[in-house]
Amino acid sequence: MKNKIKLSPSEIREKNRYTIFDLKYLWSLFTSHKKWFALSVVLCLFLAGTYVYLSRPSYSIQGKMMIIDRRQSGGTTVSASSSLMSQLPSSLSSSLNLNRTTNAENEKEILKTKQLAKDVVEDLGLYTEIRHQKFLKSRLLYKNQPVSVAVSPEILQTMNENLPLKVYSISLTIDKSDAGYTVEGKLRKGKKKINIEEKTFAKLPAVLHTEIGDLTLTENILPTEEDRKPFTKDYRLKVKIVPPMTVAKSFAKRLNVAPASKKATSILYIGLSDENILRGIDFVNSLVAHYNDCFNQERQEEAAKNEEFINGRIAKIDQELGLTDADWEKVKKQYQVTDPKVDAEEVMGKKSAYESQIVSFGVQQQLLDYLSEYVNDPANRYELIPVNVGVYSGDAVSMISRHNQLVNDRKMLLKSLTEQSTQVKLTTQLIDELHPVIQTAFKRDRESLLLRKRVAEREYNRYMSRVVDAPEQERNMTEVSRQRNIKQSVFVSLLQKREQVIMELANTIDKGRLIDETQALKKTKPKTLYALLLSPIIGLLLPYVFFFSRRSLKKQIDSEIDLKLTTKLPLAGTIPASGQGECDDAFRVIRNNLLHQLKDGQKTILVTSANEEDGKTFCATHLAEAFTRMGEKTVCRHLLDILPPGIPDSIHPADLLAHKGLQQALASLRESYDVIILDGPEIAPHNKALIGSLADVTCFVCRPGKTSKSAIEELEKMKADNRLASLCLILNQIGS
Repeated sequence: MKNKIKLSPSEIREKNRYTIFDLKYLWSLFTSHKKWFALSVVLCLFLAGTYVYLSRPSYSIQGKMMIIDRRQSGGTTVSASSSLMSQLPSSLSSSLNLNRTTNAENEKEILKTKQLAKDVVEDLGLYTEIRHQKFLKSRLLYKNQPVSVAVSPEILQTMNENLPLKVYSISLTIDKSDAGYTVEGKLRKGKKKINIEEKTFAKLPAVLHTEIGDLTLTENILPTEEDRKPFTKDYRLKVKIVPPMTVAKSFAKRLNVAPASKKATSILYIGLSDENILRGIDFVNSLVAHYNDCFNQERQEEAAKNEEFINGRIAKIDQELGLTDADWEKVKKQYQVTDPKVDAEEVMGKKSAYESQIVSFGVQQQLLDYLSEYVNDPANRYELIPVNVGVYSGDAVSMISRHNQLVNDRKMLLKSLTEQSTQVKLTTQLIDELHPVIQTAFKRDRESLLLRKRVAEREYNRYMSRVVDAPEQERNMTEVSRQRNIKQSVFVSLLQKREQVIMELANTIDKGRLIDETQALKKTKPKTLYALLLSPIIGLLLPYVFFFSRRSLKKQIDSEIDLKLTTKLPLAGTIPASGQGECDDAFRVIRNNLLHQLKDGQKTILVTSANEEDGKTFCATHLAEAFTRMGEKTVCRHLLDILPPGIPDSIHPADLLAHKGLQQALASLRESYDVIILDGPEIAPHNKALIGSLADVTCFVCRPGKTSKSAIEELEKMKADNRLASLCLILNQIGS
């Protein structure tokens, strides 16, 4: 052999290897289908532009609200709860979860309730949506519409999505022209659609009659020239009126309430994504205002309940006080005295001190009895407990404050949730768990008062026993006087508490206060830059995916790239379908690549294929000519041409390959020639086990559109099983 180039077969395979992410493959795929790629990019750019033009914008609105603790702002401290929590069992303490985080979570849920959103929607009239239709694009109008559509209260009452037979929505089209205002539309009643008769109004205001009520159309005087500019000529408006709860659900879904940080749990961020910046800002501001209105309404109810309780007790004490005054007068008349006698200054001083204590303890005991009677009534289980009408321990004060807070939260949640919801059940459970604790606190306070009262009475009786000479009337008058002082003290105490309730009603501090201006942060969609940047990339990827998928589904190879993606077997060369000159150059390349694979002493090359018309004879002949041109003594023979005498031409290929005479003929050719090109039979199941033993190198001819991928996979298996010593591929594109 002459002019051999020393490259290993592995180096040849690596040189010719392709992958689906190979830049060569991508570039060749692009150049072969560049028109489709260009069309795909243009189409994606057009679709991206259409999306940007037609899609409705969305802006991120954010407000910052601080929650004000009414108990702290009103002067009542809540530090007693911490001491009470240290005395409670750990299981009860964890279940009550008396911390600021729980309160913040409750406020978040209240702000996100659909009922609160519905109040805002009805207040701002957001159930009516007006759009300006122009060039296939609609723009939402809010406070800058040329025509306003007012809905009667009767229509709003019928528009209830919770009643399937009464779900109404109204769609109107208002066309402004020289003739006036032409109005047409449809009314949806359940699944039924009812046409609204078309009417033309020469001027506004006008009333449009529908099946469920009247709609009033009025002209909106726009304040600025910029707002009036789009409506100087003819225009079209699209009006849609839907149930307020439907709109409320949409806003509640787009509403996000979260603490400003883990530490600042009393400050909440209220975020909303909306199509119109002004509408979004108004919604957030109105949401906080309605939240405060609900809170103030709860305070009014709490104060009214306290006032009702106090007035009832004042009336009862007033009646009892009249009886004690009559008894006092009766005793004085009976004994004909005006002032009680005292025995000695020291005894009477001690007696008076303990008597004052007994009176004080009696007042506290009676107030506790009144409150215990109120709390033990099942009808008041989920009602507010008066927190400022009694004198009791810090434990009871903290527990009553916590009870009233949970009752307020439960009432607010029940406005938009049912009693079976998780949040309401949790709040109800906390109230039920807190009720026996309050009863226990009252009982403990009463027992403490009784104990202290007994001590005072014992000391009082000890000093009274020393007054052995005190007349009987003095003792009787003292007893009546004591009862009278108790009633008077209770009466005065209740009057003071009533004044406190009146002062509390005058306190108008809101629970939530916006501490920063509500504003639009950014435009969230459409993302114009992203759409325009991604559309060319998608336009390039789609044809690539399409052509690669089509290649994967085809059973035959269709190109050189397809062949390199299908197998890792080395490709010796590609025979083009063009002129003779390029064909000769291709065989020179194949010859040089075969020289890389032939080792010293090897000279036999077998040319085979999977089908009869793949061009293996053509390749074998021209390959022999290429070796001859480089000065090698070359012979090209078909296996039937080198058969020894006596072997019939009709012999089966399997018998031919196994015949001893064929091996002898090949040995004779090796002694006479430098290169032997064999035009062998097709690789078939009956001869694939023997065909690799004929030659030093096997050339498998592939033809686009004809050679199957399964045949190449079978060839790889033969190579892996060492049934083919050295193997390469030739791609024949002639006639393809």
